[in-house]
Amino acid sequence: MGMWALGAFAQSLPQYKELYKAEKYAVVAHDVDSLFKCCPQNAAGKEDEWHFLLANAQMKVKAFDKAKTHYEAIGFKPEEYSLNYGICLLRNQLFEPALPVLTDYYNNHQDEYKAIYWLGECYYYLQKPKDALRILQRAVDSYPEDPDAYYLMGIIHTERSEFEKSFIYFQAAYDTRPTLLSAKFNMGMAKYYAQQMEAAEEIFSELALEKPENLAEVLMLLGEIRYRFHDEEGACEYWKEASNYGNEESKGSYQKVCIDKKGNPKFVKKSFISF
Repeated sequence: MGMWALGAFAQSLPQYKELYKAEKYAVVAHDVDSLFKCCPQNAAGKEDEWHFLLANAQMKVKAFDKAKTHYEAIGFKPEEYSLNYGICLLRNQLFEPALPVLTDYYNNHQDEYKAIYWLGECYYYLQKPKDALRILQRAVDSYPEDPDAYYLMGIIHTERSEFEKSFIYFQAAYDTRPTLLSAKFNMGMAKYYAQQMEAAEEIFSELALEKPENLAEVLMLLGEIRYRFHDEEGACEYWKEASNYGNEESKGSYQKVCIDKKGNPKFVKKSFISF
């Protein structure tokens, strides 16, 4: 249990709402779930508020299937219900049912960023890229400071093999939020797919210095680029480092290219120390 005993649940709804605002999502999800399992009568008279609070907290901790159950238990729906429930349906991969829910919210909140963005994402999952791009363009026009719509537009253009456009949108996402290293990675991938290897290498080299979560993949790609430039030694150095981070593809490339028939490394790091 969290801060309050079960007997105090009926009086503690404001406190749990404050905990939610303080981003204590796991505490709220655990405690309020305990209420419904143990003593649902303690929520009497405010069941809808408790269900909505719990569903929202469960969404934050990625318990999407559980959140769906509680959203659907609500009788009187607050204004933001359609948005939250629509996102929940998306996260449960129920894309067709999500569309009318998110469209309904969008029709009543056309100037709200979340209303625009999530409808665009729904169209994306429904494999309707033209509709997604049309809606997302509204998001970037009205809210140019938010990276999410730029990022998704970059993904859509990548999937359409429109790499110059995808680079532009990923760069916009990265410029808006420089900590979004996945956007910078995708900038590099756009150049890589477009066969602009020098530009891709420059981006990946910069990214490697920032130690992203997918550093092994970045090093592997740098090795691939060096290999395409006929720099086997440079490629082997990158593949070896990527292998040390557990990248299996690099291990295979290193064994194939960098080891001679006797099983010895073809290249040894040069030393400037003489004895």
